[in-house]
Amino acid sequence: MSACKYGTVWTPNTESMTSRQAAKFLGMSKSAIGDHRRGECSCEPVKAAAEPATGRLELNSDGGSFTGIEVTEPIRGDWSAVFARFNLDPAEFVIADDTVKMSSWQSSKRTDDGDRDIVWLYSYSARFTRKAKASSDLVDLTNHLRTWKPAPRSTYLNSGEPVTMFVGWADWQLGKGEGDGTKGTTARVLESFEKTADRITKLQREGINIERLLIANMGDHTEAVTGHYTSQTYSVDLNQRDQLNLAIELNLTGIKTLAPLVQNTTYAACLCNHGQWQRLAGKQITDDADNSTGFIADTLKTVCDLHPDLAHIDWQIPRDEMITTGTFSGINVAMGHGHKIGSNEETWLSKQASWLQVTQDFRPHLWFTAHRHTASVTDYGPYHRIQCTTEDPGSKSFTDGTGKFSTRGTTTALIGRHSPRSFSHYEVL
Repeated sequence: MSACKYGTVWTPNTESMTSRQAAKFLGMSKSAIGDHRRGECSCEPVKAAAEPATGRLELNSDGGSFTGIEVTEPIRGDWSAVFARFNLDPAEFVIADDTVKMSSWQSSKRTDDGDRDIVWLYSYSARFTRKAKASSDLVDLTNHLRTWKPAPRSTYLNSGEPVTMFVGWADWQLGKGEGDGTKGTTARVLESFEKTADRITKLQREGINIERLLIANMGDHTEAVTGHYTSQTYSVDLNQRDQLNLAIELNLTGIKTLAPLVQNTTYAACLCNHGQWQRLAGKQITDDADNSTGFIADTLKTVCDLHPDLAHIDWQIPRDEMITTGTFSGINVAMGHGHKIGSNEETWLSKQASWLQVTQDFRPHLWFTAHRHTASVTDYGPYHRIQCTTEDPGSKSFTDGTGKFSTRGTTTALIGRHSPRSFSHYEVL
């Protein structure tokens, strides 16, 4: 076996590279990299980095930084000795990989027999963050959902101009750890189901003929865990699997609460940015269909189709379409999460409306969007645009940077030909 350069030359992140990438980076052959990784080379085992003799620490509530960390062996991803040097528990922190900087130099060292030898020394700096501590227990949350029952209500069959009750479930971002976190969001969503049910019952008592319920999943029901903003991985309070499970539980709870109140129900879904799966360096690497909104809606349909009291629900589940359309009580409705809207919303809506007209012979009378979290109704002439609100815990960084924040709530409205605007009774619950 020949000597192995890979075992004696170190650079940051080499271990995470593919064999082809490492070979190009180190100026070696791909086969030599493979020999090392299979243990078929003659290099010496890598020594763990010793506890540093010098260095400086800066610590704050979110994490901190190391500077001037000098060691005699390279740090190969294990920073536990560095944390221990400053009496920090390595289990509570993680190094932000893209912040690691290293320098190295040779130094003369006297050996035991009196000769001098040349040794390498290494100096590092890096930032680190606190690891997220899950503040939400999925088992407790789902047990609460399964034992929670809505108040009993009567259904009403009224005559008159038929209308559709729109209910926009938007931007819950379950798993978002800011503010009161997922636990607070879940409580507000459950409360919104009760408020919506009360609203439907009240309108029915007033003689309004609600022929259909339109439950609109306007997107971003989960926060996801990486690729959307800095340190997202370390701020969530549920992992992606638990986020999806909770989103399905909450959606199903809402459906079971509201669908029995009206003769007909449609569940419509919108693809979204936080729902993008398979992201690398902040970019989606598969197609638009690879989205959590589609998965949530697919799962709900499978479950509801098995239940005799829910099998009547109509489903509008996009594959890779960013705009979901349907006609409700005679009104053509277009729905989109809103993350594709550019700087000029009016132009975007106009061009999308033209595209729908040409490709689907569908002229929108009413648009619903989300994404921006704030309540907004705009009259664009040919149609109105209603922007849906959210029950999420807010964003400290957004408020710090802009001074803006949104009032929490769930957007509702009646859709139909009863109004020249194509909607009425707009209310955020």
